[in-house]
Amino acid sequence: MPRASLFHLSLCCAALALSPAARAAAPLVMLVDHSEEMPSARIERGQVQEGISHDLAQLLGERLGREPRFLVLPRRRVAQALASGEADLLCDYLPAWLPGPFAWSRPFLPGAYWVVTRREREAPASLAALAGQRVGTVRGYAYPELQARMGAANWREDAPNADASLRMLALGRVDHAAVSQRFLQYQQRIGSFTVPLHAPLPVSSYQTQCALSPRSSVRLAALNQALGEIVSDGSLERMLQRYR
Repeated sequence: MPRASLFHLSLCCAALALSPAARAAAPLVMLVDHSEEMPSARIERGQVQEGISHDLAQLLGERLGREPRFLVLPRRRVAQALASGEADLLCDYLPAWLPGPFAWSRPFLPGAYWVVTRREREAPASLAALAGQRVGTVRGYAYPELQARMGAANWREDAPNADASLRMLALGRVDHAAVSQRFLQYQQRIGSFTVPLHAPLPVSSYQTQCALSPRSSVRLAALNQALGEIVSDGSLERMLQRYR
């Protein structure tokens, strides 16, 4: 049989192996901010290689019967891209962080924000004690709880990403940093951040959600069902354990 015929035959067999629903289903496009870092995502040459975003897309793709794909964009473009339907989902967010015409899933992914202080400096007794001091933050990130407690004074010391913010803290450019508990503990576990710190000041704890594009063919009820399944069957917890 000619080589071209063999090639076309193999394509036909592969297509027949898929169910009609799987062949018809559009991919599940997960939007990922290109500044995300592990454990959220490891991005190389514009591709998501591993991390919570990667594994979550795999879990949801299995439950929804869709092939997961990723769209990596700068943070300033994610809201517009999601609103216009370039992607289906943006996960690990809260509505306060992403205003727009989005449907929001059930809360499901635990997270917390802390303010941490170098141990060689005096430990602040409260967030109010930080008044007049600079706190390491990430450019483009909203910190509504800190803003509410510390006022509108110029307290932010922005870095391009969370890793750079921790480097500022390590170098003594700031004595305090607002940081995700998940990110800090992962960096400490892998030995990337070893600076001695005081016990953290909790800022907020929450369960993040997925923002669903108004143009997505994924229904909110189906998304919530899929999320409920990965929570109840332990898949989400097993996934998170890999990054703790």
